[in-house]
Amino acid sequence: MRLVSDFYNENIESSIGGTVKHPVQQRQRREHQLLPHQFVTLGSLKRWGELQEDNPRQRPTDYSQFAANLGTPNHSTSPFPCDGQINNRFVIWEGDISQLKVDAITNSTDETLTEKNRISKKIFGRAGVALTSAILHDVRRCKTGEVRVTPGFFLPSKYIIHTVGPTYSEKFKTASEATLYACYRNVLYKARELGLRTVALCDISSVQRNFPLVTAAHIALRTIRRFLEQYRTEIVIVCLESNAHSIYAVLAPLYFPRDQLEERSALWQLPKDIGGLYGEPQLADRQIRIIHNPQHSVMIEADDDSDTSPHDLEMGSDVEYSNINLSLAAQLTGTAHSFTQMQGDLDRQRLLGDRPRMIYESVLDDGLEGIEHQER
Repeated sequence: MRLVSDFYNENIESSIGGTVKHPVQQRQRREHQLLPHQFVTLGSLKRWGELQEDNPRQRPTDYSQFAANLGTPNHSTSPFPCDGQINNRFVIWEGDISQLKVDAITNSTDETLTEKNRISKKIFGRAGVALTSAILHDVRRCKTGEVRVTPGFFLPSKYIIHTVGPTYSEKFKTASEATLYACYRNVLYKARELGLRTVALCDISSVQRNFPLVTAAHIALRTIRRFLEQYRTEIVIVCLESNAHSIYAVLAPLYFPRDQLEERSALWQLPKDIGGLYGEPQLADRQIRIIHNPQHSVMIEADDDSDTSPHDLEMGSDVEYSNINLSLAAQLTGTAHSFTQMQGDLDRQRLLGDRPRMIYESVLDDGLEGIEHQER
């Protein structure tokens, strides 16, 4: 018995310039596709909360007993408390994502959606030529950080959510991390928008994009955790190859603790930067001050083009990154209260390290002279 999709794929092959396949050629192509008994179902996968029960392992260190020597932990209370309901909707699986029979799987690709990596080759090979046609004629392009959706065609999954991960650069570290976060978040929320219950994520930050595996794992895990906290029915499967799987297995207890001991241990092992409300990277060191500053143009000309440059934030107002003391700031703006919580000494040290001191001092002197002139 032939499927409707068989006829569809054959028509697509002709429409994109291909020739009608010989029966032997068609059989060879179908060898790459999966039979129902080769599908991997959700029921066959161990949930994160079940792994601890079935696989006894070395217990994590309880750092609280060494507090006298270690000092204080990175977090006083757990930002990711133990939650069995969340752990039961989270899966880490080492395997082939194209075999999963779920609502949606993820494909990491480039902006033309034609990247040939290990994951995409399996997905395109098993989905059939209809997927190639859909990409060439319907989807065409996808910007970095965004997502596009296609049917799964011959895959056991209903949909494929394509996303374009960033190429990592140390100079633009902040932008790279923010874009990777956007990839994971957009995939999850697109699945939510489509009403899908099970979504499988691949390692979007592939090795060929030069993204540090540990940093990428922290971003992925905290984003997934915040998503599962917000929505209580979806199930997320992280499908990994062996090298990434070992890293995720070590870091996952920090974001998905399964008992009180893992939760206490995470207080010490979690990084201080655990992202924002949705897991997004935070820019805590950028303290901006919105004031009327006539010398703002001078500051801009003296600024550099590094990743921490003020040009990264376009506020539509005069933005000053200098450490004018509180009394002077109050006279310039009339809003001293908003400055009392700023850490001026840290701002000064950070800014003077990158910006020529002579220009900074000239701006400060001009401001003082203006105040003195007004007082006379």
